[in-house]
Amino acid sequence: MLKSVSAKQAEERARALALEIARGPAADDSPRAAVDGLAGLALAENPEVAKAASRVFFANVVEPLADRFEAELCDRYVRVFCRLISACRQHPGLESFNRQLREFGIDSEQALLRRAGHVRSGQVYDMANCEGLRKVLVLSRVTLGADVAVTSVVIDKMKTAFPNAELVLVGGPKAGAFFASDQRIRLSEVPYRREGSLVDRLNGWPALVETVQRETAGIPPEDYLLLDPDSRLTQLGLLPLLADDARYIFFESRSFTAPGAAALSDLTAAWLDSVFGPGARRSLPSVSLPVEDQLRGKRFREAAGGRRIAAVNLGVGENDAKRVRDPFESELLKLLRTTGYAVVLDQGAGADELRRTSKLAEEIEGRGERVVRMGDGGIAAAGLNVWRGSLSGFAGLIAVSDLYVGYDSAGGHLAAALGVPGIDIFAGASSPRMAERWRPWGARPATVIQVEPEHTPEQVISALRERLP
Repeated sequence: MLKSVSAKQAEERARALALEIARGPAADDSPRAAVDGLAGLALAENPEVAKAASRVFFANVVEPLADRFEAELCDRYVRVFCRLISACRQHPGLESFNRQLREFGIDSEQALLRRAGHVRSGQVYDMANCEGLRKVLVLSRVTLGADVAVTSVVIDKMKTAFPNAELVLVGGPKAGAFFASDQRIRLSEVPYRREGSLVDRLNGWPALVETVQRETAGIPPEDYLLLDPDSRLTQLGLLPLLADDARYIFFESRSFTAPGAAALSDLTAAWLDSVFGPGARRSLPSVSLPVEDQLRGKRFREAAGGRRIAAVNLGVGENDAKRVRDPFESELLKLLRTTGYAVVLDQGAGADELRRTSKLAEEIEGRGERVVRMGDGGIAAAGLNVWRGSLSGFAGLIAVSDLYVGYDSAGGHLAAALGVPGIDIFAGASSPRMAERWRPWGARPATVIQVEPEHTPEQVISALRERLP
C-alpha cells in the first residue's frame, strides 16, 4: 500500500497521526497505533515518502513536546520516541542500529524506558575523586544556537572543574568552529543527518558509539566522563553510549528548573553547579572563533572607521512562523541605515533565506545605494554589506559590531556570548516559556521583542526603534 502513496499524501497522513499523538492525555501511554503508523510511513521504501514523514515526526511531534519545556511533555516524549524506536528496530536498514542496542543489553521497549528513567534521575559528581580524570567528552547539541547557548556553558564549566583533563567536543565541524582557537578543546567529528530520514538519523548513533569507544579505549572508566546536554545525537539521552552509565551524565534541559534562572544558558550553569559544585564564578556561554574569522572582523572594524556597525541575521531555520511579515525586513534595514549604522547582513543558509536576503540587497541597489558583497573589498558605510559564508565567519563580524539584530537564531546567542548588545525578535513561540528559555543570555543578555500574531510590521519596527542603543 505504501508503494503507491505519494510524498504529499504521506505528509498529510503523517500530520494527522502527529495530531492524534499530540492530542492524547500527557499522562497516558503514547498512542501506540498512531506512533506505529507514523513509523511505517517514515520507514517507507520510497525515499521521498520516508523523508516527508520523518520531517513531520520531528517538526510536529518531537519539537512541540520539547519546546514547551514542561515535565509531563518531556515524559511523553520519552514514551513516544521509545515506542518509535521499538517499531523501527526490525527495519532492514537499521540492522547495525538494532545490533548495537542488543550489545548494550536493550532488547525491548521496556528496557529502553527503564534506562531513560535511570539517566534522568539526577546525579552528583564526587569532586573529591577527580584528580585522576583524564578526559571529558561533551556531546554537541547539533543545532548551532543550542551549541552556543548550552554546550559552550558545559565546556566552560569543564575547563574550570577539571583543569588537567583533555576536553573533547563530539559533534560536527560547524560546531567545532566555535571553539577552534581554544587549545584545550579538540573536536572528535561525528556525522548527523539532521535533514535526513528517520533511518538516516538513527543510523548516526552506531557511528557515535564507535567514536566514544575509540575515545575511551585504554582509559579506566573512573578516569573519564561523558556529558550529554540533551543532544540530538542520542535522541535526547535515549540511546546509550557507555557500558557503565555511571560515567554518563545527562542534562534534562527541558524540565530542569532553578530559583532565579529562566534562560536556558543560565539554567545550564545552575545544573552544572548542582552536579559538580559551584565554582569561583558562574559558567557562561563562550566561543573561541577561528583566527581567520577574528582577523576578518578586525579588518572590517578598521574599514568602518568610527561608524557604528549593526550585524543582522534574518534566518529562521525554514520555520516561517519565526518571521515578521513583509515589509518588516526591508524596513528594519532602512531603520538601521538611517540611524547611522553600517549594516552587515548575513545572507544565510538555505534557498529561502538566500532568496529573501538577495531580494533585500537588490531593493537597496535599486534605490542607488551601495551594496558590497563581502570579499569584493571595501565597505558600504552608508549602504549594505552582505556576508555569505560560514556562521563562524559571520560571528567574527558580530564580534566587532556595536549591535546585533535578528530573529531567534544562533546569531543572537553568539552576540550574547561575545558581549555584543543584541535585539532578539522572537516570533512564533509555541509557549511563553519557550521564549523565556531561549532568550540569549551571557556576557551581554539580549533585549527581546516578543512578537504576537496580531502585531503588525509597523508595531515591531516601532518597538525596535525604541530599543536601539
